[in-house]
Amino acid sequence: MRSETGFDPALYDRFPTKGRRPKGEEEELRRIWCKPKGWEYLFAVNNNYIGIYYLGTAFLFFLMAGVLALLMRAQLAAPMLEILPQGTYNQVFTMHGTVMMFLFAVPAVEAAGVLLLPQMLAARDLPFPRLSAYAFWAYAVGGLCFFASIFVGLAPDGGWFMYPPLTSKAYSPGINTDFWLLGIGFIEISAIAGAIEIIVGVLRTRAPGMRLDRMPIFAWAMLVFAVMIVIAFPSIILGTLLLEIERAFGWPFFDATRGGDPLLWQHLFWFFGHPEVYIIFLPAAGMMSMIVATVAGERLVGYRLIVLAMIATGFISFGVWAHHMFTTGMPPMTTGFFSAASMAVSVPAGIQVFSWIATLAIGKPKFNAPGLFVMGSIVIFVTGGLTGVMVAMVPFDWQAHDSYFIVAHLHYVLIGGMVFPLFAAFYYWIPMVSKRALSERLAKWVFGLMFLGM
Repeated sequence: MRSETGFDPALYDRFPTKGRRPKGEEEELRRIWCKPKGWEYLFAVNNNYIGIYYLGTAFLFFLMAGVLALLMRAQLAAPMLEILPQGTYNQVFTMHGTVMMFLFAVPAVEAAGVLLLPQMLAARDLPFPRLSAYAFWAYAVGGLCFFASIFVGLAPDGGWFMYPPLTSKAYSPGINTDFWLLGIGFIEISAIAGAIEIIVGVLRTRAPGMRLDRMPIFAWAMLVFAVMIVIAFPSIILGTLLLEIERAFGWPFFDATRGGDPLLWQHLFWFFGHPEVYIIFLPAAGMMSMIVATVAGERLVGYRLIVLAMIATGFISFGVWAHHMFTTGMPPMTTGFFSAASMAVSVPAGIQVFSWIATLAIGKPKFNAPGLFVMGSIVIFVTGGLTGVMVAMVPFDWQAHDSYFIVAHLHYVLIGGMVFPLFAAFYYWIPMVSKRALSERLAKWVFGLMFLGM
């Protein structure tokens, strides 16, 4: 008999009671789940440790990519000083974008899912702990080896989007491009492994009685996020494989002089690249939805509407990739379709933003560290979102394409929509992993510098 709350006591029949446990089971479980000691930390598979390793490594890449950004800004501010030679500048530019997008943004939100989901779903761990450990170590070792290429002058230098023919053997004869193609391919396989873990975890390890419509909003965000990864990331793996085969064996996949098509790379790359923006945004939006309710001291406004908005974002985002290609000469009907989809995808994002504003409006917001980062995120993300609607207009995009307007749009959306929510989550959930409280005074300095700087 199901109770008024929707909880079904019969579901407990799936779990063994104390009287039915095999002899020695409890002692064996305690041995397996005890805290690691010494070198055992390297072989841990528990999500509490893997999640922290994952987040720590992602923040390390964030800092390293930030140093590369500072070098670029210094060179552009004082070009006559030649702080970076031309070839080195191209490598630094390529590595900054690649590390931020591939080695920080996606792994950081995936790490948050690995760390937080079992606690939210009342599960002991994710269903395949060793797969989580594999995903982390493949990412950490592969990413660090990839980043090390910049110290020996072999970093990729074709831009983080690596467009042919600039990255073909004729114009990039060294092995710099091969580092990117092989490194990114393996890093994306790691991301897919983590996504499979999250999908199975959300669908199969929820607490008894926790139906899908009763899940924490972050669990919904991670479910949509993981499904999008499984669909989108094979595209970039295929693209890197084809370009590496072309470079290694001379097969003309993207060489127009021999019957190939360089635009094929753009289609494969952006079919992954634009959904990736929402892959990054959705977990951050899930964190925001949970933090906003606590900061405001009220229930989240429009739970079901936000879930529908997340699903709609995931669906529509796969129909907008070619808005990066409006200047390539596509037929007017094609550009019209992608322009309409690019405007439509802003609607579900707007629903989530208005939900956060409504929740803050009916409550009494606290201006603590998570609260400040939440409010800063809304301001910066909305600014970036408005410029995104502008570049969805084909005639405007023709004028602004490849300009600093696009650079600003990209950074406003990613920093407002992902970095600020991640810092809010960091301050909000730190008591779960640390006995020491973080300084509120220092947090306000961090927020002020980040917000005013942005």
